[in-house]
Amino acid sequence: MNDMNVKAPIPLPPAVVPVAYEDGLLKVADLSAPIAVKVEVWPAAETGYTVRLHLNGKPVTDERVITDDDKPGDILTLHVAENLLQDDGAYNLLYRIYSPFSDLEDFSPPVTLKVDRTPPGGPLLGPVFFAEGEFNGNTLAFVPGYAGIEAGDLIRTLCNGVAGPTHTVQADELTLRPIEIVFEKAFLQSLAAQYVDIDYTVTDRAGNESIRSLPQTLTLVS
Repeated sequence: MNDMNVKAPIPLPPAVVPVAYEDGLLKVADLSAPIAVKVEVWPAAETGYTVRLHLNGKPVTDERVITDDDKPGDILTLHVAENLLQDDGAYNLLYRIYSPFSDLEDFSPPVTLKVDRTPPGGPLLGPVFFAEGEFNGNTLAFVPGYAGIEAGDLIRTLCNGVAGPTHTVQADELTLRPIEIVFEKAFLQSLAAQYVDIDYTVTDRAGNESIRSLPQTLTLVS
């Protein structure tokens, strides 16, 4: 039998969570079912060896036994139960491999999973405010900062209840420049109204949607 201390790959490749973003963030919609985790069969694996997942240092799956059909490079799929990811925050996920023949174990590098069920904006989103004058015939609006603002947030506007322009928050808009949204003249005129109530919602990358903002009224000049 192979001695894992000698022949196991160092380090083991980390686990892969296909539904997670690169930074480990999970979408709220995916948290209603077990989260699939991909583990590559390591070169020193032999029939009878086992692998299991650990979350925050604790085992969270049964031992998956390596069989004759499992070859190095094959991908095993294990699952983290959804009830283990109920709390907001960061989780460390790794897997342990074990040889029952030599009683040796090894651990993969951890990866981070993030859970966020908090809607952006909190209990209040301020109204947009408009720049003075027109820009190439269009109207420029600024979105004020809000609680929990993050790059990747999607801002959706409503104009008299009609879906208006959208904007994805960029990293430099968190500190260096304001969030700008352009309302094209042709779109505003298509609403066929002298007064347009504009409000917006924010949906973060996890899929949490804010309340609707306070409205702001735009008067269209004929």
